[in-house]
Amino acid sequence: MTGINATDYIEELRFDIREKDMIKAKLVLSKIGDVEEPVRKMALFELNRAEDSFAIPLIVNLIAEQRDLAHFYPQLKEILYAKSLYQPKMLLSMLTRENKRENRIVLVEVAGEIRLEGAASQLMGILNEDEDETIIKAVIGTLGTIGETGATTAISEYLYSGSLELTIAAIYALGRLATPTAFQRLAEKLGADPDLDIMILDVFATDQSPEAIERLNEGLSSHFAHLRNAAKQRLRDMGGKAVPVLIDNLHHDDPDLLIHTLNVLGETGDESAIVPIRKLLHNEPKDANVRFAAYEALGLLPVEKGAFALAQGLADPVENVRAAAAAAIDRNYSTMLAAGLKNMVRAGEEETRQLVETVLNASCETIFLDLFEEEVFRVNAVDFLCNRAHPDIRTHFADLMEKNGLGNLAAPGGGEAQSDAAPSLKVFAVDDSKMILNIYRGILHKLGCESTLFEFPAEALSAVKDNPPDFIFTDLNMPHINGIELIRGVRSQFDKDTLPIVMVTTQNETQDNQAAYDAGVNAILHKPFTAEDLGKVLKELGKMA
Repeated sequence: MTGINATDYIEELRFDIREKDMIKAKLVLSKIGDVEEPVRKMALFELNRAEDSFAIPLIVNLIAEQRDLAHFYPQLKEILYAKSLYQPKMLLSMLTRENKRENRIVLVEVAGEIRLEGAASQLMGILNEDEDETIIKAVIGTLGTIGETGATTAISEYLYSGSLELTIAAIYALGRLATPTAFQRLAEKLGADPDLDIMILDVFATDQSPEAIERLNEGLSSHFAHLRNAAKQRLRDMGGKAVPVLIDNLHHDDPDLLIHTLNVLGETGDESAIVPIRKLLHNEPKDANVRFAAYEALGLLPVEKGAFALAQGLADPVENVRAAAAAAIDRNYSTMLAAGLKNMVRAGEEETRQLVETVLNASCETIFLDLFEEEVFRVNAVDFLCNRAHPDIRTHFADLMEKNGLGNLAAPGGGEAQSDAAPSLKVFAVDDSKMILNIYRGILHKLGCESTLFEFPAEALSAVKDNPPDFIFTDLNMPHINGIELIRGVRSQFDKDTLPIVMVTTQNETQDNQAAYDAGVNAILHKPFTAEDLGKVLKELGKMA
């Protein structure tokens, strides 16, 4: 393989170790990658049986000068670990008196990797005295690795060091300490930098201790959209571990906290959330967005016992809430719910019309098929589908009827469904809630607009570039790309006059609103919205007569 003579190589190494010739021994070992495997094993054997006082500084020097050797031949580090554990005082002494920068970094790292007892005081001394950023970074990491809680305050100071590398090192070190004080220091840092915020939330999510979960939970109340969204994603991914803390949130009165909590509880799929959510609805929260979020959450959960409580949502005065309740019923349909809905259908003309439109706009197939045998439901459903429904809704239910042998969709008098006039305005609606998108579709159709719906903001940004609309409605709190980031992306291509954007949100935070206006939004609406709300803002921004 190489021109190195195996016998000469080993004999030279033995001689250098015996004579304690550090320079020559280091030179011989630097060529360990150039010899055959059997020779390499013999060389490592000779190194392992060398005196600790010679072998430890030799390996430290070697690794400091040739970092790749430790990566390709981990046996070098293993020998160093073993000898350091047997001679801890030697390593501690070297930590104090070693002046060579690269060697000191290796010693600091090894102290952490073997959890060297008694190293904390020397490391704290280095932290207080050394000004080399690379050494300080290594010390911060090692203090976190060995779990030196007494270093919490010293490490925390580097969160504000002005050096990104030291700040990141401090974040991860405090995360490894994982004490309430360490997490408090990390929480205090939140809000200064979005990228660092995500790192801190990931530290909490990785730890998953009660303290860490509580810190994530606090993120739901943040004034910053990116923090709220990131906290929601991590709590959702945590699943059942986060549910007890989230359920406790339902006792609070803050509508925004309740909405974000309900969003997460639904997405966890955890059945233990069902009863607390039903209790919340029983108390009749005044905020329609809270009621909407509660029914939407129940629609994601397996509500079997007590599903009849969902029916009360169909009588809610707000269209969005009725749609969410209908979707929840459709998923959890039962004989008891069917009986209740049939009574509602027979209750009166206006109630029937409202129920029919809610069921159809929410695309509730199970309810539709079951109630279609009721004449009053059937007549109202056909009338709505033929004369007022969005074309997508009409096509969907026409196909469903034909598939289930319910005949062709025609108006009650036998005429075909009327054709739609060409929409005059092309509108994009962006929201991570499919239910909200369904509501947009129905309302924008009533207003004579052609709607294109996007559950994922990235797809909306791509579509804006390829086929720009006349107007955009966007949510604020969405994963991956939030509404403010979407607005910035659109504004990089179109100005406010060319392509108006309205942010539609449950939030009313000063920071969010200012950030949206700074990004280039034209106006802000608050959920729940009606046809009148959307029509008014379209007129105010000059897109409708």
